[in-house]
Amino acid sequence: NDPYLMAISLKRHLPFVFGIFIGGSAVYVVSIVGGDFFRSSAIQEASRVGERAGKVVDQVRRMERFGHPNLSETNPQMALRKAGGIANFTDRLDYLTNFMKVWGGKDPKAAIESALSQPVGSLRKEALSAACAGWAAKDPEAAAHWAVTNLTGIHAAGVYGMIASEWAAVDPSQASAWVSSLPIGNVSETATTAVIHAWTKADPLSAADWIDTFTSADLKARSLATLAAEWCLNSPDDAARWVTGQIDQPSADKIVEALIGTWGDQDPIAASQWVMTLNESHQTEAAALLISLWSAHQPEVAAEWISRFPEGETRASSIPALAETWAGAEPAKATAWSMSLPDSDEKRQAVDGSVRTWAALAPDDLEAWIISQKPSTESDRMRKIAAEVVAEYAPARGLEFAAKIIDAGLRNEAVFTSWESWFEEDSAAAKSWAAGAKLEPELAERLARAGGP
Repeated sequence: NDPYLMAISLKRHLPFVFGIFIGGSAVYVVSIVGGDFFRSSAIQEASRVGERAGKVVDQVRRMERFGHPNLSETNPQMALRKAGGIANFTDRLDYLTNFMKVWGGKDPKAAIESALSQPVGSLRKEALSAACAGWAAKDPEAAAHWAVTNLTGIHAAGVYGMIASEWAAVDPSQASAWVSSLPIGNVSETATTAVIHAWTKADPLSAADWIDTFTSADLKARSLATLAAEWCLNSPDDAARWVTGQIDQPSADKIVEALIGTWGDQDPIAASQWVMTLNESHQTEAAALLISLWSAHQPEVAAEWISRFPEGETRASSIPALAETWAGAEPAKATAWSMSLPDSDEKRQAVDGSVRTWAALAPDDLEAWIISQKPSTESDRMRKIAAEVVAEYAPARGLEFAAKIIDAGLRNEAVFTSWESWFEEDSAAAKSWAAGAKLEPELAERLARAGGP
């Protein structure tokens, strides 16, 4: 089977597929809707925080985890030689950044000079950021003045972020005032996120008050979302109560998604209870995001939660979304769960969606499963869906699915649809198949009118 054609088939036939990616401290959520990649506000927030500030936050956390080298026992040249002798890049980076932070607090000018002599790339950027962080821990105003005076471009964002983080840990009001004085842009946003990360640990409400002073609506929305996610790491219940109070704000969707993106990974059951307290306009999107996280680890638990949803938009969209996500990992279980639901439009969509996913990923397994089921209108519809999906990348195989449909009318319609798709791609092969197939007269005539023999 051609992987490219299978990918095209997936795009055409999987209208609600969620994927999850972790980058930095942010959760990326992608959904494929009608064949087009739709980037929700959650992934837009994730890309901004993850790409520009996630590395700064990660470096802060890394330096919090590892002990600092003792300069009274190790002189700088010995420490640099030791770092250069560490073969594993990650271990070398950890040692070097922790050492540079200590050195930056003792002799910032020498540490910065040494950092700038490192090879171009991650070592230089992170060593410089760490040296400035050490300086900022002792004299943040001097470190900030040096950075503003001497740095631009790729080094500036990381350094500003580390200075802001160290400063905010001891004096968030002064740190936030410095960050607010910077021109709005990538560099200042990285520093803003670093302040939020540090300040939220100690006083999240004061951090929120500072964010409310921002004049840029976009920056305010992104920053409030960052605060919600950071606050949730430390106290999810308190963060949820605060988010509930923001629910009528213009940035509410971003804030809710940020909270769920963190809480859903930590404690999806608690997060699900909070989601059900939201009004439907926010509940549907929040539930979809939670399902995308939950179904990756505990799809059965997510299914049990969703099955209790009352009638409405949230239930109607959540059931098919879970079925297709689940089917990507466990198609038999997802399809069986979908079939066990009470008769409804969402059940039909869930069954159809899980079968589409299964047909695109493992058509032979799907066929064996259908054969094991009692013949019914349901199994006929599954074969028709499978025929449509598989015919996109393996037309003859798709027609095999169609030919096994019991209901004559549905079978002929499925054969014609699959054959017509094949004819558009390869008319000679489609005609050859039709000439040798044992078809009912009415179907044979229909194929002939469409371009067959």
